[in-house]
Amino acid sequence: MTLFFALTLVTMSFLVAKKSLEVVVKSDSEVSISGTSNVNSFTCCYNIDKLEDPIPVSFESNNKNMVFQSTVLELKSDCFDCGHKAINKDFNKLLKTELYPRIKLNLLAIKKTSELKNTYNAKVEINIADVVNSYTFPVQVTKNEGIHIIGDLSIDLRDYKLEAPKKMMGLIVVHPDVIVNFNLHLRLL
Repeated sequence: MTLFFALTLVTMSFLVAKKSLEVVVKSDSEVSISGTSNVNSFTCCYNIDKLEDPIPVSFESNNKNMVFQSTVLELKSDCFDCGHKAINKDFNKLLKTELYPRIKLNLLAIKKTSELKNTYNAKVEINIADVVNSYTFPVQVTKNEGIHIIGDLSIDLRDYKLEAPKKMMGLIVVHPDVIVNFNLHLRLL
């Protein structure tokens, strides 16, 4: 999900009125969802190799703000690996993957923060299981041989009408708050 936010930040280096470009997520990137239960913690990592196609980014900018038009990233829900077949099955059941096989991220805007160097606020809409919620959160962007974006976003599964799985007749309960972590390496086309 956070891959989409990376696309936004890539464009921050271009201060033009209107711009369209494409980016590719490099294979050394990482996107994961981390959570906890009353017994243990878990991390489900997205298979970055499934993001083979370039991602189109279209935006308008003015000063420190960028507004995006139809800049949407779709992630396949079943491309997350939680490290064990049973946990993967529970995770896909939680996301209602059979009914809603894709998570959609619609990038709306980004804004440079004045407080911290290389820090931006990204505004996005996330659609999971046909429920849409908006978020604004900080991301950090550095430029070296490409663009490197780091950030995390806390979401509540209940905001998407998702019920965290319970195991062993309710003795093991997954907490509804999860963190989407990303460490993205992008290349402009």
